[in-house]
Amino acid sequence: MPRLVQSATNIMRDVSVEATARVRWGECDLQGHAYYASYIPWFDLGREKFALDVGADYRKYQIATTDLYVRYHQPAKYLDELVIRTWAAAPGTLTYYYEIYRKQGGLLVAEARTIHAFVDAERGVLTKIPDDMHHAFVEFLEKYRERKRNAAPAGAPDARSRSERDIATSSSREIGETS
Repeated sequence: MPRLVQSATNIMRDVSVEATARVRWGECDLQGHAYYASYIPWFDLGREKFALDVGADYRKYQIATTDLYVRYHQPAKYLDELVIRTWAAAPGTLTYYYEIYRKQGGLLVAEARTIHAFVDAERGVLTKIPDDMHHAFVEFLEKYRERKRNAAPAGAPDARSRSERDIATSSSREIGETS
């Protein structure tokens, strides 16, 4: 099975998972806006959901976060229900992409990218993605796309709610890549 290429982010963008969270008071500043660092656990929640859906067990690996990029568009506020959309690429490190939306209205709150590297536990050095993790990603991608092809006949009306369609439309924007 060939390795995923660097353009995997574009290939896998249509293969996303969603998690939800509600903004808690302890995650807010005195104005009732989510504190900027409160977003990191929401990204973790999305990444964990993605890994579980893929069938990857992170407990088997040592993984280090090497990069975090966040762009805030508007504040999440106390008691907002959030939708965290997550997708990934796995060329040699795991690169995850996130979009957080306010559930009511579907407005984009923040977008982010995190990069994670695998660590060889014995030598303490960074290593390539293990074959079993790579295969889990590829199988997930293939199964997801197969289900999508079989889900609705061509020309069928979109059965998603208005907010889901709004989220899908606004999520077509790409996070700027750095070289």
